[in-house]
Order: sequence, then structure tokens, then C-alpha cells
Amino acid sequence: MQIIRYDGSFYGLISALVPFLKQRRLPDAVERENQQQPLLAIAETEPQTDAISVASGNLHDAELFRIPGISRETWQNAWYAFLSEEKNIELRLARYLLLALEKRGSVDAYQADERVRSIHRLARQVGVERHRFMGLLRFRSIGSNLYYASINSDTFVLPLLAPFFVRRFAGQQWIIHDRRREVAAVYNLKTWTIIERKSADIPPDASEESAAQHLWQCFFDSIAVRERLNLALQQKCIPKKYWHDLIEKPGR
Repeated sequence: MQIIRYDGSFYGLISALVPFLKQRRLPDAVERENQQQPLLAIAETEPQTDAISVASGNLHDAELFRIPGISRETWQNAWYAFLSEEKNIELRLARYLLLALEKRGSVDAYQADERVRSIHRLARQVGVERHRFMGLLRFRSIGSNLYYASINSDTFVLPLLAPFFVRRFAGQQWIIHDRRREVAAVYNLKTWTIIERKSADIPPDASEESAAQHLWQCFFDSIAVRERLNLALQQKCIPKKYWHDLIEKPGR
């Protein structure tokens, strides 16, 4: 029985899957390092398993992702689906990528195939949440040219949000904190990285932040048309689970 063990990153997963994909076959199981679950079926034969460990690397390594038959669109769907953190996503991705090799670049047209449909559904879920946070993320000042924002996302959209805000706020240092996963994207005007950050470690606001928030709330109230307030539509466009992190507090 062949088991892949990888470091938890997308790059690590693909690095481990590539030898199997090139041989047009799938591993029997995939495990994240330090998160292995007991496999009763191999409890008596564990020494015979073929465990493959990989180190993390750069997601943008062109050589690794240059596999004939797997298009750029397919890689993006796989990457987004991986960030959904769905149960058993690793083997589902392996089946999807193997089918991509068989279909020679046209796999994403096979919407009737559950292997494709399930990956597309997860990729859309991640894409929708990314798009929402691109508009809903609220930064607050915590120091001289240093800003902080926090999210509690259903999917791991932080690696997708960070490059967007690097482009949007290239002249500011900022931290985007994922409270659910206790990690944060940190930008220092040159590069950004993701580090561990405890949910309890929330910095205090700078002295001028309260006045800035008050001005924003006044602006929000001034443009609101009370007679056309539609809470049901608000919750449809901006689900209530996101309201906690919004300064303007929809529904008022």
C-alpha cells in the first residue's frame, strides 16, 4: 500500500503526486505530516507501506506545474479547491488531475463527471469568498503606517487575498489575520509572508483610529436611504457571518 505524506502545502502535495500522475496511477492514501489518522486496514502491515515525504517549496515553480495535458485553468481550479480544506481533498485532486492527463487539456469541459464537478464547486466556493473579502476587508491603524485587519473565513483564502492587497496598498505595511486558523499574512513594503499568529494576539488601535471609524460610520449613515432598507437583500449580498468585522455595521 502506498501512502503519500506531505507538508500541508499545495506545492508539497503536487510534488508528491507528480510521480504517480506520470505513471497514470493514484496513491492509496494521502496524509498531512503530523496529522495522520489511524488506518486500521494497514495496522498490521505498516512497515510495508511506501511513505513519501516532501518538503515545502515555491508554488510558482514553473517546472513542477509544466505537465503536458494539464492546463493553467486546471491548475487554478486545483489550487482554489485545495484552499477549500474539504475533507479528503488530496485524493479528489489526484483523481481530477489524473483525468486531466487522460483528457489532454480538455478536462474542465467534462461537467457531467463528478471528479470535475466537485472540484469546480469547491473552486467556486473559494473564489466567491475571496471576492467578498476583497471588498469587505476593513483595515484599522495600529501604529505608524501599520494597519491590521482580521477575517474568520470558511475557506483558506488568505494566500489569495495577500497578493491583491499588496497591489492595492503597496505603500502601507499591514497584517491580515485569519482568526480561525491562527495565521496571518504580513506585508513589510517589500515582501509578504504567512506566519502563525494566535487569535488572542490582537493589537490595540492607534489613537487616531476611533475618529477615523466614526467618520466612516457617519458617511455610511449619510448615504443610506432608510425607506429602502432591505435586510434580507443585505444578508444575501453580505452574509451576516461577515458583519462582525465591518466597521459600518449593516442593518442599522
